[in-house]
Amino acid sequence: MPLYYPVFLDLRERRVVVIGGGAMGEEKVTRLLPYEAKVVVVAPDVTDEVSELADDGKIEWVRRPYQSGDLDGAFVAIVADTSDDAVNQAVSEEARERNVPLNVADVTHLCTWITPSVARRGDVIVATSTGGASPALARRFREILNGECRLKSRHELMDFADLAPLLSEARLQLLDKGIRLNLDHWQACLTDELIDLVQSGDIERARRVLMDSLLMGTTCDCTDGVCEMYEELAAPASAAH
Repeated sequence: MPLYYPVFLDLRERRVVVIGGGAMGEEKVTRLLPYEAKVVVVAPDVTDEVSELADDGKIEWVRRPYQSGDLDGAFVAIVADTSDDAVNQAVSEEARERNVPLNVADVTHLCTWITPSVARRGDVIVATSTGGASPALARRFREILNGECRLKSRHELMDFADLAPLLSEARLQLLDKGIRLNLDHWQACLTDELIDLVQSGDIERARRVLMDSLLMGTTCDCTDGVCEMYEELAAPASAAH
């Protein structure tokens, strides 16, 4: 895993190419617009919101799949639709040839930059990154910093950083098996017990506890994208407000 150099970029009036216009592409686009980037989406189909942004002239939509040359003039590029490995590789090769910084969502080895988790209040921005190890951990940092975390903990913020290697390992194992879990379920598995085990050096037990907890998400009766395990853990915090 590379050690990424943290940096803040001025994207005003700079061309940012996003490959893919699905839900992930929409998320990338909406996060870029407040920074006044000139966003270009390359995709045969896009979400309704991305289509509306194009119709309103807020972004440019190239209505076809990626083809070589699409990164011409790009300041940075993002592959948001990673369903085609051949396209991922082709974009990566063009980015390298043109020296365009590239982010490929959830394909860390093709990235030359990664998106941090951001907490913002006014002009103050705090960006945190796990180096691509764990999006779930990055989300926990963002929610704690923003005061939005519904799950209580007796541990300090940086104690959660000790979980990064373990979470990275578990994430890769699940991806290899084609298992994708509810994002809230990941949050429910980041427990004080897990931190205690890791900090005490009992890594093997921590590994078993984490994987057992994660795999519960493959057999639970949760519906409509709601994680009952998460909601149960969050309930006391919600009641306190």
